[in-house]
Amino acid sequence: MKERIMQKMIVYPGQTRSDIAHFLKVYAFAEEIGKLESLDARTQEILEIAAIVHDIACPLCRKKYGNTYGKHQGE
Repeated sequence: MKERIMQKMIVYPGQTRSDIAHFLKVYAFAEEIGKLESLDARTQEILEIAAIVHDIACPLCRKKYGNTYGKHQGE
């Protein structure tokens, strides 16, 4: 499932190269931190998926506000 979500995020409309590079970096950090914390498999998967989709609102914010500031992502 995680791989499918990652593929969909890569081709998500409005996604930029920097968006993709960012979520891949966040994903790598989250994956490693989860392993170092000895998370159970389900929690590890949730952590990794959350890292992949954590900025899913960026394309919408870029279109609506002209930027991707964090405060806009919650609106």
